[in-house]
Amino acid sequence: MKSDGVLGWTLGKHRPVSTANHYVKTCLQDDILEYLVILIGGNLGFNYQYYVGSWSPLKQSEYQERNSNNYRMDDTSRCPMLRHNIFQSTYPIQLQRQAILVHKCKTNRLSNSASNGSSFTQKLNNNIALYDPMGFLYCRIQKVGSTFLQKTIRNVFADLKFIAPRGNTMLVNRSKDFIDCLPKTSKFMFVREPYGRALSGYVDKLFAPNPFYWRSAGRFIIKTIRGLKASPLSLKCGHDVTFPEFMKYVIHAQKTLTHRDRHFYPMYEHCFPCDIKYDFIGKMETFRVDVSHILDVFNSTFSRGMTFENFEKESDLRIASTHINRLFSFKGQTLQCEPFRRSFQRVWRDLQIRGVLPIDTKMPFILEKMNTINQTHVTDVVTRIIQNVQNRTKLKEQRLEAKIEAFSQLSADIIKEYRELYRLDFELFDYPALPDFVKIAISTPPKHLKYFDIF
Repeated sequence: MKSDGVLGWTLGKHRPVSTANHYVKTCLQDDILEYLVILIGGNLGFNYQYYVGSWSPLKQSEYQERNSNNYRMDDTSRCPMLRHNIFQSTYPIQLQRQAILVHKCKTNRLSNSASNGSSFTQKLNNNIALYDPMGFLYCRIQKVGSTFLQKTIRNVFADLKFIAPRGNTMLVNRSKDFIDCLPKTSKFMFVREPYGRALSGYVDKLFAPNPFYWRSAGRFIIKTIRGLKASPLSLKCGHDVTFPEFMKYVIHAQKTLTHRDRHFYPMYEHCFPCDIKYDFIGKMETFRVDVSHILDVFNSTFSRGMTFENFEKESDLRIASTHINRLFSFKGQTLQCEPFRRSFQRVWRDLQIRGVLPIDTKMPFILEKMNTINQTHVTDVVTRIIQNVQNRTKLKEQRLEAKIEAFSQLSADIIKEYRELYRLDFELFDYPALPDFVKIAISTPPKHLKYFDIF
């Protein structure tokens, strides 16, 4: 098959590209408008053998020939300086993850299943970040710590002038060039337990103050799922979607392939791990250990010196700062749908659901005076609370308790449909289809809501 389509890309100054069709794609990520300029042209075609280092075997001579080529940064080949397998780990747990993925890809016949067509091209461009000139690749999956990881990478290389797709222009060249670059690039990705990822998506995009998602997803959910029972304010704002309604929407979107949002796509659709071999697969469940491995690689390979004194606490402080900033940034918009004190309650409860703030810590603010409170004061108060937390085990138990409460609101049919639609995420990344907390949630419906009591 021909491979003169479009997928390779150069970062930095725009260069003339002889393409037939061009379009500009506007992306909304993390509620901030970013422009990803993608120049598309030629016939899309992929020869699977170009995926050197992927699950599909290739002759050793072909592999050596491709890896011996010296790529130049010119108009015909745009591979930057690439580093091979720097993230590779011999830890037993990492080898196990890789082996299970290979096995499940084969049993589900997924290898090369996605490598034909524009959908593959677009999703690679949406999610893969090639850091130039460091020469490594990170495939981000929304709601799997992607914001934290990207900020960490920026901090690690803050003193270097580097380019990555996010917030920069990505010039798409020819698909063969990019595919030839893949085997020379060290690649990593992170995944997450699918039920927890769904809950995180709901909490971050709809439960917490997020007027962009209230408008783009919330109003659709209210109209489609709640229907005639919806109030005029709910139809206008989309601000009070419940978790059961959200899960019904996710199922509906996945079944009909309409009104989907990439924050809620199955994980395997983001990075095509059966087509591209990632050197390292991290998990949110072992986030501290796995991120530490990535940092160790950065420190040793690029002579960096970044470490976390207290990973969990520093992570919590970042999360709290981000959500408080969002609360005040969106204030003008959320006031059109609810009082500011209600939005503040959402953020407080959000941080408790995440296990950032203790559930027994009440808001030290007078609700009637919330309109006059400023962001700096709130940030200082929340920072002190996080700094004074002593029992992190209790916070972990709190997160589990919140998950059980959330899924106890769902019917067995909803859980079954979600499990079936996201089956590949469970299988490829070795997650149980019915984890213990879901079994507990099904068997013990709550008498009253402790975490999700806003509505």
